Amino acid sequence: MPHAPSAALDVTITQLPALPFGYPVVLKVLSSEFIHKSDVGGVTLGIPDAPALLAAIAIMRKRLPQAQRVLVQPMIAGLVEVLIGYRVDPDVGPLVMVAVGGIYTEIYRDRSLRLAPVDADTAHDMISEVRGLKVLTGYRGKPVGDIAALAQAIAALSRLAAAPVVMEAEVNPLIVHPQGKGVVAIDAVVRMK
Repeated sequence: MPHAPSAALDVTITQLPALPFGYPVVLKVLSSEFIHKSDVGGVTLGIPDAPALLAAIAIMRKRLPQAQRVLVQPMIAGLVEVLIGYRVDPDVGPLVMVAVGGIYTEIYRDRSLRLAPVDADTAHDMISEVRGLKVLTGYRGKPVGDIAALAQAIAALSRLAAAPVVMEAEVNPLIVHPQGKGVVAIDAVVRMK
């Protein structure tokens, strides 16, 4: 599962270094203090050029003075945003989840759970249980999503069950591209023992 390219920058910069990718970009606060960056105004989307990026960094610095670093990533579009997660439940043990991702995931609560680890076939079953992911099947003429790559990502994340030091991990969003084009992890949080 590839990760979106990124560049970490100090919020006090006045001149941008060359970015390893082009515009438009996304600016995110880089701090373990904020798990849900968008809840605190820690995400700015669609920044078109370097002057706008410097302005967005200055605004974020004023909004979140305790944040010392930011992350710059290219804007990546896909067919759908997915959340894949892993956690150790004190009552049942290691669980893996797939859900509709993005900022509304808690509102929709459209998800599928299994005991971890799972294989790709079980991950396919999980994907088919999430109503919001039906669009990946080519619903109403839309492109078919790379369901196989999504299933592989779910199965790979579920193997954290073999690493007892990981208590929780979440990738949100995981961008699903058209069939054969893969998935890209945009943001992730991992909680260790």
